[in-house]
Amino acid sequence: MNAARASLLICIVALLGVPAEGADRVRAGQWETTLNMSGRTVTRSTCLMPSDAAAINGDAASIRAYVERVSAPAGCKVTDLKVNSNQVTVTTVCAAGTPNVGTTTYHGDSWETVNTNGATAQSKWVGACK
Repeated sequence: MNAARASLLICIVALLGVPAEGADRVRAGQWETTLNMSGRTVTRSTCLMPSDAAAINGDAASIRAYVERVSAPAGCKVTDLKVNSNQVTVTTVCAAGTPNVGTTTYHGDSWETVNTNGATAQSKWVGACK
């Protein structure tokens, strides 16, 4: 998997991590995510299954286990994860060895993230999985 695909995966995973306080972080269904990285824009549609949403809506340990599971195929490891109200911050290290910190802010059915690798992303819930 190339670095751009690994970064996209990490961004999407990091972005699905935390909600507005008192509400679910995410809900199962179709999410449309736009990633801006290295002057390129990529939009992807992802179906989040109920079991994945449940893991993300759990405690920090549950979120970390989920992020580790979906990041492993890209050769990335989670080195830190922090949850603070409607924000989640995930630090990962991939094959290149450079840490990337992604901070995601949630607003109910949407979120945005900023990564130290220069990537940004926005996502919105669009309905039931297709």
